[in-house]
Amino acid sequence: MAQDTTVSALLTVAVGTALFHTLIPDHWLPFVLMGRARGWSAATTAAVSGLSASIHVVLSLGLGAAALAIGELSAELVGESLEHTAAWLLVGFGGTYAMWAWRKGGHFHPGGARVHGEAVGAGCRDPGASHDDHLHYHDDAPIIRGKIGGGALWLAFIVGANPCILVLPLLVAAAGRGAGVLAGVALAYAIPSTLLMVGLSAVGVAGTRRIELPVAARHMEWASGALIAALGILLLAVGH
Repeated sequence: MAQDTTVSALLTVAVGTALFHTLIPDHWLPFVLMGRARGWSAATTAAVSGLSASIHVVLSLGLGAAALAIGELSAELVGESLEHTAAWLLVGFGGTYAMWAWRKGGHFHPGGARVHGEAVGAGCRDPGASHDDHLHYHDDAPIIRGKIGGGALWLAFIVGANPCILVLPLLVAAAGRGAGVLAGVALAYAIPSTLLMVGLSAVGVAGTRRIELPVAARHMEWASGALIAALGILLLAVGH
């Protein structure tokens, strides 16, 4: 009876840890910001955040395995180092993206459309449009509207490379009660983490796309990069 109670407690705490830890904005907010700025669909956002969630879960569980091999304290030190590195990578990614979006020129709507009047030339989709209301699509449009680009994959890796060290003591405790309990605790952490991370990202993008901000949208790309960098700076300042 005591064994059953302990196992139930471990499973419950594993689920709670997954939910509360994943609610931290660095797990999903970068995908909402980038998805809104780049005009991703909810499905695309789910795919990118799902990849990131998979990296995050595998890395966290891998640290749990390392804790069993080299000791919990050593594994925690490795995890904290990875958290610190991931925060710096967010700063670098966000800052680089913001600078790129700013330097490519013009005022852009999400998806790369520029609405300033320009001389109609080669590559314009509507040669008959007037000088004032012509909607111009630039070189980044195929990247935005097409397949998931390298920037999205880098973001997935950076966010995913931030492990959850809170799960380490749970895995260590579960290992002492058999492989079945260990597998159960691992799944109780992995499944809610993945579902919540993907869900928050996809719902966030779908929700923000319903909000029309004509003026702010023109600066959405560089502002999103700046906010991602600011999130990284905040994580460095306060930690997890």
